[in-house]
Amino acid sequence: MTLAFLSYGMATGSGLAVPYAVIVLGGALLVAALEPDDGYTRLALTGLCLWALGHLAGGIIGIGDGRTLYNSLLPGQIHFDNVVHFVGFGTSGLLWWEATRPWLPVPKGHEIGAGVAVWLAGMGVGALNELIEYVLTLVLEETNVGGFHNTGRDLIANCLGAGVAGAVVVRRLRRTAPASAPEAAGSARG
Repeated sequence: MTLAFLSYGMATGSGLAVPYAVIVLGGALLVAALEPDDGYTRLALTGLCLWALGHLAGGIIGIGDGRTLYNSLLPGQIHFDNVVHFVGFGTSGLLWWEATRPWLPVPKGHEIGAGVAVWLAGMGVGALNELIEYVLTLVLEETNVGGFHNTGRDLIANCLGAGVAGAVVVRRLRRTAPASAPEAAGSARG
């Protein structure tokens, strides 16, 4: 997929094809290096693939006037860029959780704390992304990143996506929490 977008970008003269492909490949290597022994869930991997697809398409596919798909509006005045941020940084929080859960056990009754940690991790990665976007505007002639309002919308999308990831983790933890000793003994008796 990355090679196809890179080839398309090179063929159409997109100056951002190489940086976007490098970012996606670097992210994939980082995610692979952090993969837990039991692997990532299907939801996390699907989110990762959608994020990579949205990121590559958003930065490489032109829509005219020197703009890319990232600059387009979807129905309801939602920016394509913000959908990618919602999916991407929600997925970041979920991937962080799945990579760290083997050595960060959550005692029963602390599921919401784990969800908040996932939310904060996703938003932290999103803030790092905004920092990188800012630096890119200083070193590249054209980035299609946008200005202050774009950064604000991105941060809101990051917050919401990471919040959904936190809720997913809370739900998973509550669904898989072992029964307390009295409940387990009662159910064993019949």
